[in-house]
Amino acid sequence: MSEVITLGPWLRRFLSEHIVTERNLARNTRKSYRDTFSLLLPFVSRKVRKPVDRLVVRDLTSRHVLQFLTHLEEDRGCSARTRNQRLAAIRAFARFIGSRDPALVEWCGHIRAITSKKSMPPPVGWLTKAEMEAMLAVPDRKTKRGRREYALLLFLYNTGARVSEATELKVRDLQIGRGNGGHDIATLHGKGGKTRQCPLWAETERVLADEIIGRPLDDAVFVSRLGKPFTRFGVYRLIERYAAQVPELADRTITPHVIRHTTACHLVLAGVDINTIRAWLGHVSISTTNIYAEIDLTLKANAVALCEVGQSKPRRSWKEDKDLMSFLSAL
Repeated sequence: MSEVITLGPWLRRFLSEHIVTERNLARNTRKSYRDTFSLLLPFVSRKVRKPVDRLVVRDLTSRHVLQFLTHLEEDRGCSARTRNQRLAAIRAFARFIGSRDPALVEWCGHIRAITSKKSMPPPVGWLTKAEMEAMLAVPDRKTKRGRREYALLLFLYNTGARVSEATELKVRDLQIGRGNGGHDIATLHGKGGKTRQCPLWAETERVLADEIIGRPLDDAVFVSRLGKPFTRFGVYRLIERYAAQVPELADRTITPHVIRHTTACHLVLAGVDINTIRAWLGHVSISTTNIYAEIDLTLKANAVALCEVGQSKPRRSWKEDKDLMSFLSAL
């Protein structure tokens, strides 16, 4: 069997060289692609009755890919958005192979012809100012652990950082304690190696200064009760735990991304323009940020309805007019 058509070497080049070196995609994108093929290859292996390490490129037929996508939705309970995300990884892999081996261009075309399924974007979940303040009040700031977790929650709300940006924040990324009117800022490392700077509130600066005092520049800012850097899973669990202690949020799913949405929505309500919010959140395209404009439009529509001029009052039903009924009875 020629190594040229064996699937393994192609996949190793795709994940180790193409994504990292040539495309410079985010580490989380690489992990997402890895997870896709960790599910796809055993599925195809069962279909063709061949060990994974003996699979060839042409074993990955469009029919098998469609069956795999159906398996994701029906057997694994994945949403259409997850199905489309897995398909995007497979199509990117096919494009990578097709651009390097003319003999596989036709195969690539069959894979790339598989269309994404239409899916509705999820509604933007966010917290009111009172709900966010209630969450911030949960940590016991009399304890060291409570102060650390409060600092993380406040930082997420202040900056609208993605959970990966918060967990990867180093002491050297904070420029705080500046006097003479200087701005305290945090440098966030986002998707695709992009960086952005976010100003910090005075309260955020104060709690972060207490957290990083005397620590090496390469240390992670946010560490767990065990002294280890927070993981993505750890941040999700922390927010889930605190949200469960707020009665108004007990039945809702609150994640770090909900807090990110909350930051954006509160900026909109404060009158900050959309382009500034785009830069604040680190969105590449302003179209991504435009979802938050709908919140502002909804509020404006409600305000207009309250003060609409010339709106006629609803008339009472003739059955409720007692004088009319008396008049008719007297005839």
